[in-house]
Amino acid sequence: MSHFPSKFKIILFCTFILFCTQVLPATCLPIPGVTFEGVDSDKVIASQGDRPLAIVYVSSYMPRPPYTFRFFGPELCDKGANSIMMIKGGFYRATFIKYFEPPSGGGDNDAMGLP
Repeated sequence: MSHFPSKFKIILFCTFILFCTQVLPATCLPIPGVTFEGVDSDKVIASQGDRPLAIVYVSSYMPRPPYTFRFFGPELCDKGANSIMMIKGGFYRATFIKYFEPPSGGGDNDAMGLP
C-alpha cells in the first residue's frame, strides 16, 4: 500500500498526457495565400495580405534572417505531422498557434468612419 501514492501520480500524469494529446484539438492555419515572417527567435507571424492572422510559436530558436519557409502539408498545425516545417533548411515544429482576435467594433475607428 505504500506504493499507492506513486502509482496514483503516474496514472494521473498519464491521464493528463492522454487528454492533452487526444482530446484537445489541434489548431491549424491554412498555408495557401498566407505569408510567414520571423519576428523573434522563436516566433513567426502569419499574415494574409496586410492582415496578421496568427502568431506561431516554434519549437526552438530559429537561425538568423533572412528566413525561408517550407511546409509539408496544406496547413500548419500545432500537433501531428502537419506541425513540422522547414526554416532555412532546418526542421522545426509549430508548438502553439494563437490567432489574433478580430476587431471588436465600437472603438475609435467607428467614430472616424474607418473599417
